[in-house]
Amino acid sequence: MTLLSVRDLSLQIGRTPILQGVSFDVARGEVFGLVGESGSGKSMTALALMQLLPHGALAAGRADLDGTDLLSLSERRMCALRGNEIGMIFQEPMTALNPMRTIGDQVAETLVIHGAATRREALRVAREKLDRVGLTAGRFPLTRFPHELSGGQRQRVCIAMAVALRPKLLIADEPTTALDVTTQAGILDLLKGLVAEEDMALMLITHDLAVVAGVADHVAVMERGRIVEAGRTEAVFRTRAHDYTRRLFAASSHQPDRAAQATEAPLLQVRAARRDYLLPRPSPFAASPKLTAVKDVSFTLHAGESLGLVGESGCGKSTLTRAILGLDPLQGGEILLKGAPVGPNMPRAQRAGVQVVFQDPYGSFDPRHKVARLVAEPFHLAPAPQAEQRDRVAEALAAVGLASADADKYIHEFSGGQRQRIAIARALIIRPELIVLDEAVSALDVRVRAQILDLLADLQGRFGLSYLFISHDLSVVRAVTDRVLVMRAGEIVEEGRTEAVFNAPTHPYTRALLSATPRIPEGWIDG
Repeated sequence: MTLLSVRDLSLQIGRTPILQGVSFDVARGEVFGLVGESGSGKSMTALALMQLLPHGALAAGRADLDGTDLLSLSERRMCALRGNEIGMIFQEPMTALNPMRTIGDQVAETLVIHGAATRREALRVAREKLDRVGLTAGRFPLTRFPHELSGGQRQRVCIAMAVALRPKLLIADEPTTALDVTTQAGILDLLKGLVAEEDMALMLITHDLAVVAGVADHVAVMERGRIVEAGRTEAVFRTRAHDYTRRLFAASSHQPDRAAQATEAPLLQVRAARRDYLLPRPSPFAASPKLTAVKDVSFTLHAGESLGLVGESGCGKSTLTRAILGLDPLQGGEILLKGAPVGPNMPRAQRAGVQVVFQDPYGSFDPRHKVARLVAEPFHLAPAPQAEQRDRVAEALAAVGLASADADKYIHEFSGGQRQRIAIARALIIRPELIVLDEAVSALDVRVRAQILDLLADLQGRFGLSYLFISHDLSVVRAVTDRVLVMRAGEIVEEGRTEAVFNAPTHPYTRALLSATPRIPEGWIDG
């Protein structure tokens, strides 16, 4: 039975059309996938249904939820529906949660605001909902704060908040993009289970075609504010009647052309590296226990090589990365870059030999400065005359496919893919030998991701770069790396040539990671 019926939904902000004639249906007890590139209108469709549009936006059409037209409701009526009949889960749980309040208070808040329970009763329901999403009382008391949880655990809190009042419709906007594959699989299984048990409908917004293939009953493909193809997921994915759908599929399985150029010369050597953290003292008389986040890790990265590092959240990847960048000291072992020790006190000239590209390019830039200054920031490690800096900025921007005139713009004037190109330009500016890519493409849609991977392969060939590619997306690691390291609980449990590890993994943990990775069924691709 149809729960949500959207007909001729249009949206404009000022004079700019955002959505045009969008129509689809979502039934009770089903998962409806909405896919497309960044800027296609997926999230704006969800925000229109929730009446959470930016100032100056004008929506038209109908969006009937169980017979009630959402677009015609006053703000007071919508406040009664939000959380009660429509729940929403956002991509980044840390920004959706209040860092100053406990998880119990935040889950209970929805019930209290809607007058569905007293505070005491709301906390009891909060406990039930947190148990339901896998955050059991023994390990996750209501008094925990968001910063005490992992990314996947925070997302489970957000899900508990969204389903506290058993809404009819749950909207999930990229809920697993930043999660590792096993955590992602757990979250998707949880959402599917909630849909079945609560007889609700789930509208899943994502750029990941493999995720949609695994969980969605129906799918709609959006391009530039329009739905260009829709139907049962298997039928749409097999047929791919629209050219845009075919382009999305081609980008999702894209393999960049890479020239084999790794040498035997060791660029980075990690030898029995150990990184400890002191934990809070349980009492004034007890010794502080320590957490060993990296346990005797050893590997070598050769000049011109691409090395992948994969593992779940909390396995030690980020801790090891900080040590390789010389930001954190080791408590044992050593890290050498071209034979010289790496650490917090390493010389600036040596530090210039390794640069980093982060997952969120917007968050790694100062929005008050223009691109020219942002890209030139690494020159504090390798000073150069102003005229040379200007020339090098223009050269770096050209290398990543941007115009020299872009140097005079601010970072908010660029798309997500363009911002990541600027981040790569900044990493290139002082001509390092090693670039660490920390989840550098995980937040990008499939077509932009394919462009960035092609760019990285091209730059590697032109400048002889080495890459340490850290990612939870195993398909990306398989496409761009020569060798791969698999990390679990601070240790390297498997390593080898990428294809060999992916085709014949020897460690049970590697096999578990690969089995948790969402895939589009082979028959759907070939059909």
